[in-house]
Amino acid sequence: MSEDFSITQMVLSTQRTELEVSARELDSKMSAAHSAETGVQAPVGRSSLREMLEGAIGETRALVQIGQDDVMKISGRIQQLETQTADLDLRLGAGWEDLPL
Repeated sequence: MSEDFSITQMVLSTQRTELEVSARELDSKMSAAHSAETGVQAPVGRSSLREMLEGAIGETRALVQIGQDDVMKISGRIQQLETQTADLDLRLGAGWEDLPL
C-alpha cells in the first residue's frame, strides 16, 4: 500500500513540474512575440492593421500573465497534496501493512 502513496506523490510532483515549466515557456514565448516585430509595416492604410495585430498580441500576453496566477495557485495546491500524502505515509509508518485487519 505504501507503494501506492509513493506513486501518487511522484505523479503529483511530475504534473506540478510540467505545469510550471509549460507556464514559464508560454510566458517566455508571449513576451518574445509581444516584443518582436510584427512584420506589418505602416504604409498608408495599414496602420490600423498593425495596431490591431499588436493589440491582439498584447491582449493575449495579458491573458497569459493572468493565467500565471492561476498556475501558481494550482501548483501550490498540488504541492500541498504532495505534502499531505508524504505526511500520511509518515503517519502510517513502516510495517503497518502487517497489522491484522
